[in-house]
Amino acid sequence: MGNVRIQHNAAGYYQLRSAPGVRGDLESRGGRVKRAASSDGGKYVMSSQQGQKAPQGRWRVSIATADIKAMRRNAKNHSLLKALDSGR
Repeated sequence: MGNVRIQHNAAGYYQLRSAPGVRGDLESRGGRVKRAASSDGGKYVMSSQQGQKAPQGRWRVSIATADIKAMRRNAKNHSLLKALDSGR
């Protein structure tokens, strides 16, 4: 077998991680998790942003509690953890 050389393009990886398809998929998954968590009661918020370019620049979506009712229900029932499966 011959020698195989791979040239990595760090800028290309960064652009791929922020491509509209990747971003859209992550945001739709986050929306499903948010809806599932909200069904338990309370208000949740979702944020979507790209990480710093220095480590990898991965796109991330996070869901957090937005009011006291959601905080209490999440602390008691683990609403966010239970809702994670709906993001698959």
